[in-house]
Amino acid sequence: MKDVDYLIIHSTNTSEALSFGKDVIIKKHTESTRNNGLGFNRPGFDYLIPFDGSLQVIINEDNPTQTDLWGISNGLEDLTGISKNIAYVGGRTLKEAWDKDTRTDAQKQTLETIVRFYVLRFPNIVILGFNEVPTKVAEDSPAFSVGDWLRSIAIPEKNIYQKPKDKNG
Repeated sequence: MKDVDYLIIHSTNTSEALSFGKDVIIKKHTESTRNNGLGFNRPGFDYLIPFDGSLQVIINEDNPTQTDLWGISNGLEDLTGISKNIAYVGGRTLKEAWDKDTRTDAQKQTLETIVRFYVLRFPNIVILGFNEVPTKVAEDSPAFSVGDWLRSIAIPEKNIYQKPKDKNG
């Protein structure tokens, strides 16, 4: 078993009023672009947290500390290793015009529990928002500052992603 290097937090980038489960994500991510899907060969999230705070497993695994071949990232600028991706349903205003932290208390509690589990299991794991992945900095997801939130729940600083220093300065 290999260690998990990164836990990446996403939102589904959907309306704060749109409730759904993993079947919608699986279809959206794997449906062809011709059919309004994203055309991925597998869903992009390992876990989904709906409004009620339940945890839905999208990528089946024998054990949450293992990853399949698809969880290995090779060369995403400064982020090479094994990552797990978790998303909460929401992340946009009612009419989806702007990003918004729409996490319910139940979603926050589940997200905190998952984060704490991974930090305990993998003491060197680094946690970041999808918008902090170097190739995704223009993204709005997850619609809140992951670093600030992690500090508010007392996650050690070594587990919070730090943007690499500019090579020119």
